[in-house]
Amino acid sequence: MWNNLSVPSGTLYAWDPTSTYIHEPPYFKNMTMSPPGSHGVKDAYCLLNFGDSITTDHISPAGSIHKDSPAARYLIERGVDRRDFNSYGSRRGNDEVMARGTFANIRIVNKFLNGEVGPKTIHIPSGEKLSVFDAAQVIFLNHVICRYISRCFYFASDILHFLELCVLFDFLLVRFFMMQLEL
Repeated sequence: MWNNLSVPSGTLYAWDPTSTYIHEPPYFKNMTMSPPGSHGVKDAYCLLNFGDSITTDHISPAGSIHKDSPAARYLIERGVDRRDFNSYGSRRGNDEVMARGTFANIRIVNKFLNGEVGPKTIHIPSGEKLSVFDAAQVIFLNHVICRYISRCFYFASDILHFLELCVLFDFLLVRFFMMQLEL
């Protein structure tokens, strides 16, 4: 059976830009052999505060995709029916889904939410309660740069790269805050 599968010719994988399971990752685009130097952090806000009760499954969940999550919105926008969402684990090959799924574990406890359980955070300075992805996107759109400090996760680079930091920690163990956003 395996021997009867058609195999494309060529030395590089032919990425299908419409696939919601496997997507060409942007991790190494625009990467140079000389990493950028260190720089100061300005106007940084803590996005999440977990204390000691955080695991890699909280950071990069493998469970089902909640119907109201940013990952669900992404899949619906691409014509995927709810019954076909599958799980984060099955869609690990798509950085767009996984970025939206970072910190999306339904049992995560963000201390900023005063005991409320779920994948939300408080956007500073507005005080609005948002999904982690949506809050990070708002922060990015407002050009606020943050860093990972102590037991808080801070926003770095662009929205996908910030959320990918944890996907990469769990998935590739490669890229932890490499892209820089120029203000």
